[in-house]
Amino acid sequence: MATSGGVRYRASTADDLYTTSNGLGDQSVSAVIISKDAGVFSVSDNGVISLMMSDGRWVIQSRAYAGSNTHVIPGMALAGGPVLVIAFEDRLSFFSIKTMTSILTIDRIADISISANAVSAMDIRGDSLIVAAGGALYMRKMDWDKLEDDVKLYDPDSWKIIQKASSDKTPIKSIAWKDNEIRTFSTEGMRIWDKDGFTRVALDTFSVFTDTDQMVTVRGKVLKDSALYALDSVVTTVGNKRNVRFIYKSIVRWVSLQPSGQAVLAGPDKVFHYDGKKLTDISDYKSFPLESVYELRALPTGGVLAATDNGRLSYYYFSGDDKDFRWSDPVPIYPPVPAYANGSDARGHNLKVLSVLPTGGAMYHFWGYGFFLYKGWADTLINTFTLSDTGNTYCMDNWHEGTSIESIFTIAVSTTLAPDNMGYLTTSASNKGYSLVYIDIKGESTTMSCASNVGSTPIGGPMYARVSDDGKNWIVYVGTRAGPSLDANGGLDVFTFPLPKSKGGDISWVDSTYRETFSGSSSTPLDLVYEPKSDNVWMVTNSALVYWDKDEKDLKSPLSTNGLNGASYTSIDVDSRGNLWVGTSSQGAYRLTPRKTSPDTLSTIHFTTRHGLLSEKIQDVAVDTVLGMVWFAHENGITRYKRDDLRGTEKNMTNDAPEDVKVYPNPFRPKMQAFVSFANLADDAVVNVYNRGGKLVVSMSGDQISGGRAAWNGRMDNGNIVAPGVYQYVIRGGTKIKKGKLLIIH
Repeated sequence: MATSGGVRYRASTADDLYTTSNGLGDQSVSAVIISKDAGVFSVSDNGVISLMMSDGRWVIQSRAYAGSNTHVIPGMALAGGPVLVIAFEDRLSFFSIKTMTSILTIDRIADISISANAVSAMDIRGDSLIVAAGGALYMRKMDWDKLEDDVKLYDPDSWKIIQKASSDKTPIKSIAWKDNEIRTFSTEGMRIWDKDGFTRVALDTFSVFTDTDQMVTVRGKVLKDSALYALDSVVTTVGNKRNVRFIYKSIVRWVSLQPSGQAVLAGPDKVFHYDGKKLTDISDYKSFPLESVYELRALPTGGVLAATDNGRLSYYYFSGDDKDFRWSDPVPIYPPVPAYANGSDARGHNLKVLSVLPTGGAMYHFWGYGFFLYKGWADTLINTFTLSDTGNTYCMDNWHEGTSIESIFTIAVSTTLAPDNMGYLTTSASNKGYSLVYIDIKGESTTMSCASNVGSTPIGGPMYARVSDDGKNWIVYVGTRAGPSLDANGGLDVFTFPLPKSKGGDISWVDSTYRETFSGSSSTPLDLVYEPKSDNVWMVTNSALVYWDKDEKDLKSPLSTNGLNGASYTSIDVDSRGNLWVGTSSQGAYRLTPRKTSPDTLSTIHFTTRHGLLSEKIQDVAVDTVLGMVWFAHENGITRYKRDDLRGTEKNMTNDAPEDVKVYPNPFRPKMQAFVSFANLADDAVVNVYNRGGKLVVSMSGDQISGGRAAWNGRMDNGNIVAPGVYQYVIRGGTKIKKGKLLIIH
């Protein structure tokens, strides 16, 4: 099923939703086409064509139509042999499955302009393409196997009018066949006459349930279940009298007849399964377990940990039992009191308070209360640090200290992983200057120490920490915040101090002499990342993107950010190639690529709901280099965006590689499968494929390798498929050479 959220697949044993994370070129899908020649295709709203692979992945075949500034009419795409026929709002396009290229696009048929009269219905019957437009019906004979050679395809006069338009040009919205004769209807839907009886699902109206001629019918049986119909009204006025007539209207317009008397009925908003007797609503896909996600943290094993406004944590992981990825059951941040939650404070202060350990373990801050440590990815609460715990003396600050408010209130805007990967760093706000807080995990024991009041402002903002290049110091970056408001003045504190292990894991000796402070013209940083390739720190404020170069005295804004104007920022993360991923409060997301020679010039790619985002309101961004995904947090859920070039490839084709080079499918059938993939490659790899005689058939390197992957369609430079047989591949990259055989079958 084509949906605005991807392609949904439903079977008796499966219920899946394929999205951009599975390789679809766009999230909003207008048509799904099953081709006997090639398999299952999807056509997105803007014309991106994708093909489903045998392993459930989707591979984009063409973006040729995506820049045409027009949209595919929902449901208006069909397969005629090795050709896809796609109806756009103002044109009709023919696409070759054999070459995965556009054959021709036309905007006139017979006596009508389809750029002015959009296609309203379409059908293929053998070698005939039948198109309804402008209230009339047109037909053209097609040699589908040789359509590329049809020199008259562009000629409007090659079309025949088989049904003229009515005087009022009532549109034809559906086409059906009965006894090999064509029938047309002015209402959307499907009508099928076969040996089992008449089937009709159409957006017809009727007044009473005894008027069965306009009701949903499956194999001759009228379905009167009220779930299939919506109540509407028609208001007419005669003189001064206002009359209201109530009518019923079917909410389903598509039907798929199944074996054993079963059927699937679908409409724009509902999907039903009919077993021959009973109707079951199957509209709901597996529900996402979280509500109102505000923060994400990529997991070192792949996947992401998510936090919600209502105080729940859940993570996306690979389940060995299910042999698939799934979300864990949400758990309260503080199980003894499930009602605990950051609520409006999460977004009001733009909190970034989740951190995870590479070996397993997580940390979270509950605004005003304290810090929680968890075993696993938030599976079990194991430690709590709060000033309310009178049995322990903790060094973190009370934000209310020195005021007339007597209650204890500990606040932090961010937490981060300690550079030794064996603990966490955070801050605690104080009117004397925020304190650095270090939680050191030593086996079963955990200690807290604080560098008290070392911050240049009362509140510490987003954080990152690393080991210096010489391995002798910790460097801790803290965005600063003069007050609780997101518009408060702010800048950057950079702390550089010897490794805490030299002091037994204690940082209480660190004072402000270890701090440098940098400022700029913008307000407080809301999120922060360190980019190791350039050694720059990048930050976003409410209204600006800024960076810090260690050789500069102040924070700077890039000079050239073409296409990045007027955005209100919320979050930032960086991928392994140095691209910055930025979330905004209303404009979706941006990928920013700094020029290698200067961070002052950025190239920009903009992502919105048209590209698959669930919402253009993004609260957080997390880059997952293991699965090759960018995750976006929204109030109404999470978007995951999969790209091969997001995968970390630093260890590929070395002795430390997590996986060996893989070549699949093998054997490869280029007439049935779009590509053979070469996976887990080094960035500098060169892939050569030779025929039996030792002649080089194809060579791939450089930009042809993305995210450790290369793909070959089994064709030579002239577009012809290579001969069947055994081929030798040689892959050189990293510190390895990989050789093997590839069997190609026609």
